[in-house]
Amino acid sequence: MSTSLLRRARHYAHVWKHLRAMRGELARHVPSGGAARTGHRLLIVPSDPWTLIGAKGDEAMMQSVVGRLRQQLPALEVGVVTATAAAQDAARQLGFLPVDAWAGSLTEGLRRIDEFAPDMMVVLGADVLDGYYSPLTAARMLLTAQAAARSGTRVSILGFSFNARPHRLLKSVFDSLDASISVNLRDRLSRERFQRFTSARSQLVSDSAFMLLPDVRQAEVERVGSWAARSRDAGHVVLGFNVHPMLIRSATPAQVAGLVDSAIAALREVCKRRPVALLLLSHDYRGNDGDDVCLAPIANAMSALMPDRVLYPTAKFTAAQLKALAGSTDGVVTGRMHLAIASLGMERPVAALTYQDKFQGLFAHFDYPERFLLDPQGAADPRRLAAMIEDFVDQLPTLTTTVMQRLPDVQRASALNLSALTA
Repeated sequence: MSTSLLRRARHYAHVWKHLRAMRGELARHVPSGGAARTGHRLLIVPSDPWTLIGAKGDEAMMQSVVGRLRQQLPALEVGVVTATAAAQDAARQLGFLPVDAWAGSLTEGLRRIDEFAPDMMVVLGADVLDGYYSPLTAARMLLTAQAAARSGTRVSILGFSFNARPHRLLKSVFDSLDASISVNLRDRLSRERFQRFTSARSQLVSDSAFMLLPDVRQAEVERVGSWAARSRDAGHVVLGFNVHPMLIRSATPAQVAGLVDSAIAALREVCKRRPVALLLLSHDYRGNDGDDVCLAPIANAMSALMPDRVLYPTAKFTAAQLKALAGSTDGVVTGRMHLAIASLGMERPVAALTYQDKFQGLFAHFDYPERFLLDPQGAADPRRLAAMIEDFVDQLPTLTTTVMQRLPDVQRASALNLSALTA
């Protein structure tokens, strides 16, 4: 047996062993008596219980859901599953109660959830439920939802992406989901893949973060807005730009450096030929996987070339503040799905540096031209990257009209994520 086949066999054996153990824990679980159910208690199961808000997309989904539900239930209590002390601190900063239900066994986690006694649960499927990052994380999230549904909790798995190669050991988990669980796919392509993979029922929605309201009440957000206004007065198009290390799976330092060099070369050419002012936007603050790894050297290089036409705000913004920043632009080039969603939600066109086939479905919601999708190989080629950005800048008026026409339908589809909780 080749080394790769042996490694794959060991991987599947490992996943199968732990998945079987978790399913056994679920089968033995008997809900315990917790707090009295009030009809106003929500529990969030995040896709990243370790940092909680390191990825601004997760924060955007959480805040949008809570904000929408509190319009109907002002006294709503919100808890969120956490795995670390850092995540607990982040939960409190968001105004949520941390529920330490992840770091131990599934049995222990379910006991902690029973003590919280939620009436409603949302699971942040995001881009993890196909097992791309960890099939065991995906399985635990789904089994947690299953346990909650069996105890009478209304459960919605928020709109998630589903890639073309889901982990095959997750099929039985999806197939056995309780029929009362609302399973939502956030784009047509993902739902088609999901339906081929599993017998579980599902509905098509758009991402729940389209419900997020922007927050302009912060000094740095106001400063960026003023800079953007001055740039337009000077005759410039304000272009948001984002690139990050996770565009390439398990990227080496050399590959990350290649992305940075390509971006610098491409942006230099674009700014020579088009009246562009650059707003560099970080949308993920998770250390070596975060956006600043790429954006800081790009900012240094571009600022040396044209200091009056580059702004790189380095404060750590909330998801709602980042949505407001996206609204300061005329359009955004981004490798982060939820920065694209924030931009489109502010009626700003996007061009996307793609990974995991995630952006095609988002674009389909807007009947948006796919020539503004560029894969990681293209992003690493400065000529291809520059050509796409120039085309994007030239087409901004037409693309803006397209986004404005389609956004109301997309926002209505976003609200469907909560239909099972509010019916």
